Amino acid sequence: MKIKNIVTILLVSLILASCSSPANVIPTETAIPTNALSTTKIPVPTSTPIKGLQAVNGTHLYYEIIGEGAPLFVLHGSGGSHRYFLPYMEALSDEYQLFFYDQRGTGLSDGHLDLVANSIDQFVEDLEALRVAFRFEKISLMGHSWGAVIALAYAVKYQAHLDHLILVDSIFVNNKFAIEFSKTYQQRFQRLSAEEQLKLTTTCTHSSTELSSEAIAECNQLDAQLRFYDPAKAPVDLAIDENTLKNAETVSALLRNSFNKMQQEFDAQLPTIHVPTLIVYGDFDPIPLESFEYLQEQIPGSQLVVIPKSGHFPFIEQPEQFVAALRSFLSH
Repeated sequence: MKIKNIVTILLVSLILASCSSPANVIPTETAIPTNALSTTKIPVPTSTPIKGLQAVNGTHLYYEIIGEGAPLFVLHGSGGSHRYFLPYMEALSDEYQLFFYDQRGTGLSDGHLDLVANSIDQFVEDLEALRVAFRFEKISLMGHSWGAVIALAYAVKYQAHLDHLILVDSIFVNNKFAIEFSKTYQQRFQRLSAEEQLKLTTTCTHSSTELSSEAIAECNQLDAQLRFYDPAKAPVDLAIDENTLKNAETVSALLRNSFNKMQQEFDAQLPTIHVPTLIVYGDFDPIPLESFEYLQEQIPGSQLVVIPKSGHFPFIEQPEQFVAALRSFLSH
């Protein structure tokens, strides 16, 4: 697997995927059981995390449920796991039942990869199977990065089961924004010293098994300079699960390939989404603001919130502003 940090895994996929102000812009230890799909019980809301493995569509997905209230499912980015949302989103657990899970082949889910099954469509069906298994009639759904693309695809097909849709620093859904993204990324790369550029393009592209923990930490720090408004806020001690290390590159490539095949049709379906939708953008994300304004234009009635002084992970850099924006949106 190339480039070790979970943050890097998510954002390198942006490059390989290419990659007037709108009216509504607002600045701003439990044992793990294995549950059979047919016997899953509705979880009792609790502040103590409920953890488990759920059988869905020929695999087992790890889930973690925190909090009380209406269910809010949270989708991580390509090749990541639910871990990078915590503890930043836990504040919402006083009002919402946060449902995190690791997608196929990553995190604590089944590490076996079915190459055919790793597609946008299959990830949508996995999400729907979890909703059915836990007997939620309706859910709210938040997707981050590539997870936002899966959330959009779910909304197109299953919006009858959605209360709210939240898209956080989504991968651009139209390739016309790829040139500006690449330009911004290269500008930031050029600000690194010659030694840092060399390390990022050589050492940091080696297999994780070839790097020491010190080298991994250095790569993490370099990557944060490209992705975070304040690199000091990038997590440096985030545990990366074995499955994520082993499968992240493959999962990312399969999802990109799947999306490339459906992109034009997918883009044309955005105006069919009539679920209350919030689009969140960290203003230092290398993906251009115009990409998020485009989403707002395409999805009827959607809102765009810009989180200042944050990059691709606004919930990490500005957790209070992020949580406040979600509370305000979800309360209506």
